[in-house]
Parts: sequence; C-alpha cells; structure tokens
Amino acid sequence: MTSVKHVHTKYSSSWSGGTDWKNVYVISLFAFIDAFQFAFFVWTFWPYVQQLDPTMSASFVGVIMAVSGIGEAVAAPIFGCWTNRCGKIVPPLIASIIISLLGNVLYMCLNAFPVYLRTPFLLISRFFNGAGSGNRGSYMAYIAAASTTEDRARSMALSGGGALIGLNVGPAVQMAFTWIGEYGVDVGFMRISMYTAPAILAIAINILCIFYLVFFLDDGLDRFNAPDSDTHSAYSIAAANDSDLERATVKVIRMDVLAVVICMLTRAARMLMTSNIESIGSPFSEVMFNLDKTEVLNYNSYMQAAVGGLTVLMFIVYAFTSYSKWISERMNCVVAMAALLVFHLLTFSWSFLPGHLTNCAKYTSPAATHKWMWCDTLKPVNMWLYYISYSLIFGIGLPCLNNSLQSLYSQILGKGRQGTMQGINQAVGCISRILGPILMSTTFSEFGPRGTWLIEIGLLLIFLPLWLITYRRLTPANERKEREISVVPNLSGKENLGCRRSSTASTSTIETVHDHDSINELSVDRLESILPSVNSEKSLFSAQSNETTTTTA
Repeated sequence: MTSVKHVHTKYSSSWSGGTDWKNVYVISLFAFIDAFQFAFFVWTFWPYVQQLDPTMSASFVGVIMAVSGIGEAVAAPIFGCWTNRCGKIVPPLIASIIISLLGNVLYMCLNAFPVYLRTPFLLISRFFNGAGSGNRGSYMAYIAAASTTEDRARSMALSGGGALIGLNVGPAVQMAFTWIGEYGVDVGFMRISMYTAPAILAIAINILCIFYLVFFLDDGLDRFNAPDSDTHSAYSIAAANDSDLERATVKVIRMDVLAVVICMLTRAARMLMTSNIESIGSPFSEVMFNLDKTEVLNYNSYMQAAVGGLTVLMFIVYAFTSYSKWISERMNCVVAMAALLVFHLLTFSWSFLPGHLTNCAKYTSPAATHKWMWCDTLKPVNMWLYYISYSLIFGIGLPCLNNSLQSLYSQILGKGRQGTMQGINQAVGCISRILGPILMSTTFSEFGPRGTWLIEIGLLLIFLPLWLITYRRLTPANERKEREISVVPNLSGKENLGCRRSSTASTSTIETVHDHDSINELSVDRLESILPSVNSEKSLFSAQSNETTTTTA
C-alpha cells in the first residue's frame, strides 16, 4: 500500500458572533485615555528639568527621552507574552497602569530629592512611564481576537486612532495648570506646581483606568475562537465536523514567518522615516529655505497642523466608512510606500537643480557653531513643494500605511493568541524610534540632507520590490491540512488510480478520482466534487469481486 501526500488549504474559521464592537470600543477608549495621560508632560519636560538641575544639557534631555523608549521596548514583549500565557489582557494592562502610576508619583516628588539624586530618579521615572506604555501589543491582540477579518482594519483604526488623538490632545492639558505657577506650593514632601500638577491628574486617571477595565471589559481571548480552534500549539487535529475524507493527520501552519518579518521590518523602516523629520526637520528648513528660528517654528507648526488634520480625517475614513473593504491592506501599504518614495524623490537636492544656497557662510565659516561643510554643494529645493508634499503624503499616506500594516500583520498571525508577536512588533518599532534620531542626526551633521534622504530612498527601494515579490504571501494566515492517502491496489496487483483510501480514517473510505489526476497533487476539492460517484464505483468494485470469487470457486 503506497502513501500519497496532498495538501488542502482551508481558511481558519472566525468567531460565529462577528466583531465584538462593544469591547472594541471599550479598548479604543482605554487606548485614548492611556495615551492622553502619557502625553501630559511633553511641553513642560524641558523647563521642569531646568528647575530640577540647571546644569543639565539639552543633549542629556535627549538621552532621558530615549530611556522612555527603552522602557517600552523592554516591557512590550513581556506584556505580550503574559497575555499569551494567561489568555487575558486585564492583568497585564493593570500591571502597566501600576507601573505608569509609580513613574508619575516619582516624577511628582523629584523636588524632594537632593539635586545629585534628581537625575537618576528622573531616569527611573521616565523608564517606568515608557514601560507602562508598552501595553499596546496586549490590547492589539485583543482587538485582533475580537474582530473579524472584514472588520479588522476598522477595529485597528479605532484603537490606533484613539491612541493617536490622545497623544495629540494630551499636551494641551498643561494650559489648565499654568495658574499654579512655576514654583507652586510645597505640600509635605512634594511640590505642587504647573509642572507636577499634571502628574497628579495622571495618577487619578491611572486609578480610574483600573476600575474601568475591571467593570467594563469582557476579558478573555479564547472566547472569540471557534470551538475547534487550537490556541496554543502550532499543530492541530481535524475539525470535529470534518468528513471521513478529511479526518487525517493535520498539520496547521499558523503564520508565514517571512510575511511576519517583512511587516515588522516595514514598520521599523516607517518609524525611521518619521524620526528623520522629527530630528532634522528644523535644521533642514533653516538651511534649505534660509529661515530664522521663528519662521522655522511657524512654518513647521502649520505643516504639522495640516498633517494632524489629515490624520484625523483618515482615522474617520477608516473607522466609519467601508474604505478598508474597497481596497486591500496590501495595496494600501504598497501605494503608501510608493507615495513616500515620490516625496523623497521630489524633495531631494538633485545636482541638476538650478541655483545655490545663499546662506552657507554662517555654516562653513570658522566661527560657525555648526561646521556643515556640505552646505556649499547643496541645490535649493522649492519650499512650497516640500511643505505641501510633506503635508499630503505624511498626512494621508502614512496613516494608510500605519492602519493597513497593523491590520495585515494581525491577519497574517492568524487565529489564536497574538500577544507575544504583537509585543515583539511594538518592541521592534521602539528600537527604531530610539536609534533613528541618533542615526539621522549624525548622518545629517556629516553628510547633510542628501545623506538622510538617500538612506530613506534606499530603504524604500528595498521594501517596495520585496513587497511586490512576496505580494501573494502577504495574506491572512490559513491552515494547511496535510493528509496521507493510501492507494488501494486493484485485483491485478497494480495501483488503482480510481480508488484511494484515507490511511488514518476510522473507517475505510474510498475516494474516486479520474485516471489523469496526478497522485502527488490530489485536490480535496476535486475529490469532494466527485464523491457522488463513490457509491456507484463501490458497487462496481463489489460486483467484480463477487464475480471473481465465483469463478475461483
């Protein structure tokens, strides 16, 4: 009896109840509140640091901010793995809230420490705050479990958009505390001032978030899975409702590792591009367009306001329309990366452009603060082309890439618990965010904007062809059921191409195929389509056997 292998592809079943919108909204509101309190200190961080230790330099403040990213990168995989192990998200989310609360308490009490201890405790505070924000992978795993494939992009946009709006709105809360004053009042061992009062509000929000999750969120990842799904191992058995033909050894492939890695690296590259503008946007505008510091602040603020408005618009489009059902996530990602490539090509300082920069003397003279000798070789880029193209592409293309990439990533992971992989994805992005500003600022100082632009153009020229080559693999995870089929020999001792039997079936199930079907490429769909002829073939086979028996006798 000969064993024959074939592969049948069956997409994983989704939760019969559809998308759990009630809990998706609960998580989205939590994402907004969590990001909202995290962003309280953005505008006041530098003056507060100067009050704590006037000798602290601006470059060291950059190190302090990087510590927050390190805390997030360390905590995200831990929270994700915890989510996977317990199958719930409330325990890791509450732990992240408590860590944020400790960071806020420490931040509020820094004035009580001696000056020489304030810097290390400030580092610890920012590490805690960053670690507390490492919960994104956990609630993204919940969103992935609670939403169907059709609603995945919209669900991800709700939670991601909520966090984005919280980060944008949070800093404005500072205006409500300016009346307290810079030094405020001393209450016991702490000082309540315009810098520390937001921390008190953040602590109150942290406590309320704990009760909010406990009373309003229906926890549990596995309750969204179909009864026959396996949420723990990489292998499974046949579904309970499979036919005898399908009841065989089944190997379930959860995800395409190559597709997962491509999504992770694409997100890291996207964050690297964002860090380029964040770290060198101001000096680029100053050098390229001959603007003073006030003009740079004004123009960049207008540009960022336009980007913010378009980002909110795209959030509304994703969350409240059927856009994600009209255009696939893969297509959105490819088009968005192509748009980013167009932006960099349009705003690159090509050597064939006319004119030259007129303000290079203050950057190349011996008395210059910055020795940017590359300035004389630059060609001017049109200012309006830069600002308009940046606003449109980063305001529309980047949100499309963010939402679609996150949705596609969760679908590639497939059914089951995604906490660990979502946490790793967040950590990879954090590493890019930490190292990106250092890489881009160093490259800008040594080689100018051409160097940073070439890095990003190179990344896009790598990832765009990679996506096109692997386009068919960047699809939702499926289950491949690999079965072994035994070939039934006929009376003459040869293999009967018309009848085969499943080697692992509980009963002898005969499968009929035509002679021209390849044994090594049997299609279950083909077999199922001709099952009605099984009974007639079995009758014929039985009649032949009886006739042979009679003749022998």
